[in-house]
Amino acid sequence: EDKRPKEVISFMQGRLSAAYAVLNDHLDGRDWIVGDQITNADLSCCGYLYYPEPFGFDRKDWPHIDAWLSRLSETPGWKAPYDLMPGSPADRA
Repeated sequence: EDKRPKEVISFMQGRLSAAYAVLNDHLDGRDWIVGDQITNADLSCCGYLYYPEPFGFDRKDWPHIDAWLSRLSETPGWKAPYDLMPGSPADRA
């Protein structure tokens, strides 16, 4: 049984979609959120985008976010959020 209220999920997905659009547009023509190298802004914003299951986020729908996340994952020493914590958010839903 899914414990998440469908009305709340639908509302939040609409809000998230608007936020994704802002970020996607901002990254158009840029490699990073601020400046010409990775910063805390990138690291602070990227974490939840690696958890698509509970949020309905599909990278292919947001090409500039997708390219940015790919650049982040190619950074030396990078570890995906799933690798840093036990379990999957989908398992906790």
